[in-house]
Amino acid sequence: MIGHITLIIAHNHLVFRAILHHILQSYAGICILARVDSAVELLKKTKELAPDVVLVELGLPGMADVAAWQQFVAHCGNAKVVVSWHHSDADKIPGMMRASCAGYIARDASPAEYVYAVKQVAKGKEFYCTQTQKLRGSTNEIANFAKSLDDKWLRMLYCICIGYSNKETSAATGLKENTVKSYRKKLKSITGFRSVAALEQMLKGIGDEK
Repeated sequence: MIGHITLIIAHNHLVFRAILHHILQSYAGICILARVDSAVELLKKTKELAPDVVLVELGLPGMADVAAWQQFVAHCGNAKVVVSWHHSDADKIPGMMRASCAGYIARDASPAEYVYAVKQVAKGKEFYCTQTQKLRGSTNEIANFAKSLDDKWLRMLYCICIGYSNKETSAATGLKENTVKSYRKKLKSITGFRSVAALEQMLKGIGDEK
């Protein structure tokens, strides 16, 4: 059993940062060392205080992409990083998995789940909240779907991401315009994607595997 867990909270939203503080300090085994609102201050405090766990929001200023997160995790030493994500950033989670953080938790997870996340990663275990687990399962299904596509269908995906119209996509792929329209509907039905950003994440995953 771990009797004492040290923690740093990093979140740009003042009110939610305070909410997290009150939630986590209510657990007797957790000691909050600092609350910060930027990546620069977070890195400084992490090196200075050497916490067991760092709870960081996905949109923290200074953490612009997966590469920045990977670099941060590498400089954290023994500290375990838990990412708090908002639903508007759900399409970024598949890419964020490559950052090798110890845990991922949706911002609106219950107080008990936040406490459990900190306790689990402090023990050296991975943690994925219920909503993250569902997202991971959906992502795996989508990835399998993407792998099954031939070059013609992949070209259509790229055209959609570029922002081509149905007519332009038809010209670029050699498919009939009605076929393009039909495929767009099928794509949304299978993947659940509604944004270009989400499609781009899927295509990036395919490119990484190849």
